[in-house]
Parts: sequence; structure tokens; C-alpha cells
Amino acid sequence: MSPQILGKGVYVPIPTFFKDNEELDLETLEKHLSFLSNTGIAGIIFQGSTGEAIHLSDEERITLIETGKKFLSKSDPSIKIIAGAGAPSARGTIKLCKDAAKAGADYVMVLPPSYYLNRVNKASITAFFTRVGDESPLPVIIYNYPGVCQGVDVDVATLAELSHHPNIAGVKGTDGNIGKVGYLAEHTSADEFTLLAGSCDFLLPALTVGAVGCVPGLGNIAPRSIVKLQQYWDQGKLEEASALQKKLVKPDDALNRWYGLSGLKGGMDEVLGYGGPLRNPLQRCTKKESQHVAEGLQPAWTIEQQLQKEAGAQ
Repeated sequence: MSPQILGKGVYVPIPTFFKDNEELDLETLEKHLSFLSNTGIAGIIFQGSTGEAIHLSDEERITLIETGKKFLSKSDPSIKIIAGAGAPSARGTIKLCKDAAKAGADYVMVLPPSYYLNRVNKASITAFFTRVGDESPLPVIIYNYPGVCQGVDVDVATLAELSHHPNIAGVKGTDGNIGKVGYLAEHTSADEFTLLAGSCDFLLPALTVGAVGCVPGLGNIAPRSIVKLQQYWDQGKLEEASALQKKLVKPDDALNRWYGLSGLKGGMDEVLGYGGPLRNPLQRCTKKESQHVAEGLQPAWTIEQQLQKEAGAQ
């Protein structure tokens, strides 16, 4: 197995927490890291799309990783730190990768280029990720998310080709394409390239065709529940896995899609007691909207509380 392999499991993309004046709220970050510690998750993603990466300065990115590294080294050293490091150019991306390495991250997650859309093609995407892979001090995870990249969707042939790069460790597929996961499982090596579903609402289907984990926004509320779903799959308990998967679909939709990132933080405010503001132009949900999200989360939160009790009894 390659020494840079990411491996299977649940990798939670956390929000960036802010005070009312939009300064970083590191105290709440540590509170959330404490909530996620020792839940069985494999890793945490800092400053991804959920983390308002495009609203952060380079210095703030470093501060967040350093704070997370220091806290997790004591609370749960098994958790891998993945840093979002996408920038419009390869040069800018490599700079963020180097910053992340110095701050203590273990991996970086990188979006494909998309700003100059009429010049984005297989050749430019391959050249971009090849150079980033060559020069990044950390293993690179490709973040395929057409929704934030003007529709740029890295095709399976390009991903399969890039999987052979010794410093490209895997892909997070937020395109929701189960067929693509199956193709990649057939045409890449699991010992070199980790396939992650981009959401937990299709985790079980993705696992059946070759994914080995996921990056779920719902993991901010129900990490143990999603870990349990993957454990059922690993244990061959398909009936239990299917039943749990069905219960997580609506909560996942509620948290991530009803009101976007504002809804995620609003739902966290209602359920966990913290979430807080976003950076302008993003606006907080109304109390009614946040409560609506919380209602949608209840099936997952009920399961999560039961799993918390079971863990406490062990």
C-alpha cells in the first residue's frame, strides 16, 4: 500500500466559525472538534466549501489548521487533517499546499481550475493537477464539485489517469455520479487512490460500487450515525445498512440543501447550541428557518443520541 493512501472512513467537512464581527471564533472551533473527537470518524476537512474557504485569508487558513492540529493531537490523534487548498492557478494552489503542510495538515483537497471556463479542458486539468501533485508537500485529493466550479466535471478518463500520480491520493465526488464511482473502482487501484462519496445520502450505493467512505456535511451533527452505516456495510449487515441509509437521507438534505450553508449553521445552532454567523454576503437563517432545519434533522439526531449513550456505557 502506498504510504500516502488516505484510506476508508468518514471525513467530516467542518464549517469555519466566526464571531459577530466576522473574526475567527477559535473557541467554538475547539468545541466542535471536541464533539467530533472519538466518534470513529477518520478525518476532518478544514476550509473546504463548507468551511467558507473563499472567504478566508491565507493567514486565517494557517491559523485554523494550527489550532485544529494542536487540539486534535490531544483529543483524538487518530483523526487526519485535510486542508482545502484550491486556488485559480496551480502556483497559488501549491502555495496553499505548502502553507497547509507547515501548519500541520496531513492531506490537501483541491478543486479543478474553472475561472477561465472556455480554456478548461482535459489537457489543462491534467496539467494543473500534475503540477500540483509534483510540487505539493502533502498528498492531494481531487475535489470534483461541478456546483462550485461553473459546471466543470472532471471526467472518469482524466481521474483514472491522474490516479497513477504518486502524490494524488484520491477523489471526493460531489457530483453524485454513482456510475463514475463504479468506473473508477474498476479502473484505479484501491491501494493508491481513495474513492469518497461527496455526501452521505448516497453513501451505501457508493459503497456497493467501490467507494470506501464519504465526506458528509451531516457528519457535523451525526458523525457516529454515518460511521455506523459504514460499519454495517463492512460487517456485511446490508439490511441494517439500508435501513439506516434511508433514515439519513432527509436529514442530509435538510442540513445541506434547504438553505445552503446558512442552513447548516442554523441547524447546528438549534441542535448543538453553536454555529454562529457567516461572512458577508452569506446571511444567517431566520429563527423559523433554523427550526425548520432542526426538525428535518431529528431522525438523525435521535439515532446519534442513542449511539452517544451506547458509547458512554462502554
